[in-house]
Amino acid sequence: MESLGLFNQTFSVLEKSMNLRSQKHNLMVSNIANMDTPNFKAFDIFVDEEMQKTSSDTNRMPLTRTQSAHIPLTGMGDLNAPEIRPVEKPLYDFHSDGNTVDIDKTMSMLSENGLMYNASAQIISKKFQSLSTVINGVAR
Repeated sequence: MESLGLFNQTFSVLEKSMNLRSQKHNLMVSNIANMDTPNFKAFDIFVDEEMQKTSSDTNRMPLTRTQSAHIPLTGMGDLNAPEIRPVEKPLYDFHSDGNTVDIDKTMSMLSENGLMYNASAQIISKKFQSLSTVINGVAR
């Protein structure tokens, strides 16, 4: 029988989710900070799509530099960086200055993102508690 690894890769999936949610948070805070900047275009990270990319990329071979004479991988950017896309212009645009930040939508997305981050943090915390219980043999 093939081993599925510790918690069946749950830690790496939760880590990726938390990293994406943290980056999304920073991007939304930047959008809010620039809500009064003329012609500012809001951006977003679509976490669900990025997580789907993660699961489909498991069969790909990672690029590595095995010899110092090999061409360095610089200039390619971070291959694991999420795609940051501009947000569609709001349906009801109250800005006449070309700014695309919808503060109400952004604040609700910020709240949802925080809840999802906390849920992932709680799940990974429970996984660590389970691992500790297995190692120590004592439930806490």
